[in-house]
Amino acid sequence: MKIKEKKFATVWFFLSRYKLYFIFLIALAVLVGILESLNVALIYPILANPLGAPVTDNPFLEVINSFVKLVPVDDTLVRYCILFIILAFLVFVTRLIYYYFSVKLSSRSVIETKQDIFSKCIDSDYQFFIDNKTGEIIYKTTTAPANIANLITLLATIIVELFLSASVFILLLSMSWKGTILIVIGGVGYYYLTKYLSIKVSYKAGRKQLESGQKETVIVNEFTGGIKQIKVFETFPYWKKLFDNAINTYWTYHRKDYFWTRFPEALILLLLYASIGGVVIFIKFQYPGTFMNTIPVIGTFAFGVFLILPKLAKFGNYRMQFMKILPNVETVHEMLKDTTYHQIKNGDKEFLGLNSGINLRNVKFAHKERDVTLSDVTLEIKKDEITAIVGASGSGKSTIVNLLLRLHDVDNGGVIIDDVNIKELDIFSFLRKVGFVSQETFIYNASVKDNIAFGGEYTDSEIIEAARLANVDECIQQLPEKYDTIVGDQGMRLSGGEKQRVAIARAMIRKPEILILDEATSSLDNVSENVVQKAINKVSKNCTTFIIAHRLSTIRNADTIYVLDEGRIVESGTHKQLIAKKGKYWELYNIQKADL
Repeated sequence: MKIKEKKFATVWFFLSRYKLYFIFLIALAVLVGILESLNVALIYPILANPLGAPVTDNPFLEVINSFVKLVPVDDTLVRYCILFIILAFLVFVTRLIYYYFSVKLSSRSVIETKQDIFSKCIDSDYQFFIDNKTGEIIYKTTTAPANIANLITLLATIIVELFLSASVFILLLSMSWKGTILIVIGGVGYYYLTKYLSIKVSYKAGRKQLESGQKETVIVNEFTGGIKQIKVFETFPYWKKLFDNAINTYWTYHRKDYFWTRFPEALILLLLYASIGGVVIFIKFQYPGTFMNTIPVIGTFAFGVFLILPKLAKFGNYRMQFMKILPNVETVHEMLKDTTYHQIKNGDKEFLGLNSGINLRNVKFAHKERDVTLSDVTLEIKKDEITAIVGASGSGKSTIVNLLLRLHDVDNGGVIIDDVNIKELDIFSFLRKVGFVSQETFIYNASVKDNIAFGGEYTDSEIIEAARLANVDECIQQLPEKYDTIVGDQGMRLSGGEKQRVAIARAMIRKPEILILDEATSSLDNVSENVVQKAINKVSKNCTTFIIAHRLSTIRNADTIYVLDEGRIVESGTHKQLIAKKGKYWELYNIQKADL
């Protein structure tokens, strides 16, 4: 029972926002059903009139006769035929209107669902992107929502077919209750067959296709991201095997579902043809004298059965389609309803500028499912000074940066900016005053100009000024299209040093009051590091600067250096003071000096 309630809740989650629109579609479906059933009922008098067969009392025929009288023609058969054509045209027009609004609703649902998912990603905590694979996020954002349209279209189609089948069923029941009972018996058997197949085949196939589809996206994303290393290490067979397994799994279950989805429909059509032929033979030999009088009934009944049975066949098919679609719909629903990654709440105090400095006070923080990363960390970043922090890999340096940028919240203690807890600030007003350059530079496939502006509205002169400040303007001028040069995916057309300087220009175009550099030169060679370091020295003169240092030689001129060891501050001072102490900093400095 809980599973059924969950499925209903999932479907209703997407339908509820369009309920009025959906009700309108249902009204159109009812109209189509009524008009088409009246069209079927017209078959009887059209066949009975030329044969001279008696016209039996029937509520559908009474409605039809009231309209037939309005047709200004003397010949009764012609009047029936004219009404038949008019009804067929009305069915055609009504169906077109229904199709138009149905596809409009389905496309709108996909657009809005994709927008909701993307907004969900934007609003999610940084931890969301740590815990989820990039390929899975891409799949849930781009591929899975298309199934929302399939779901709505399917449900709308089911409603149309349901009302049409119900109205035709009532017509057939009024003509022959015995024949209708046989249809009911066949329909019940067919329902249980498709119910079994939908659970055992379609839902399982849909779940497997969801998993393999996500895996396929993950593999392609990781393969393109790591293509340089993959080429160097020649691990193509490994990645080919992963990709082949994913696509083979997807299409194996697709074939299985495709076959069994269509098997019941083919079976019921076989039974339909056999039944009609058998009934005609039975009546011919059992009632030879009145056979001609039964032709209108047989003809109308056969026409109605031909109309209704394929639709009954499709109901089973629809159920199987629904079960196949459901896993994708469920994963979108789960993502949109998940509140796990909305723990960081924005404050309401606007940050207007740094007055005194930033303090970390007795900060304690642990990453998810890991031991304590920072323990009782206290440090001060004074306004207009250069503050650096050093330590071995894994000591928690980048975690401090993430706390300063409020990508995470502290577990205990606080990040205090001008005596105000960062949690109380409107984080966006604070980040607008921050320039950030990381070790892993993000350069996307656009022009150099676009990568420096990074979505902001800046003039060409502002972009050039930022580039000159970052010592990258001269390099850009040598590119084929200068600032309009497309840099390629991940900035492949730029060197490592050029990418870092573009990132510095991106930070400086914001005219930040606070500059945060997270090991910005650690991945560069000595020549590139020297060029980038000169750029950093230039821009840091006008900012409050916080540096995570990999090479200690780059922070010799820092006003204050903190030494982090296993999540704790163990030393602080200037370069000369820390060297004189001959403590942890002195050890790190001599290790790097020996490596040169």
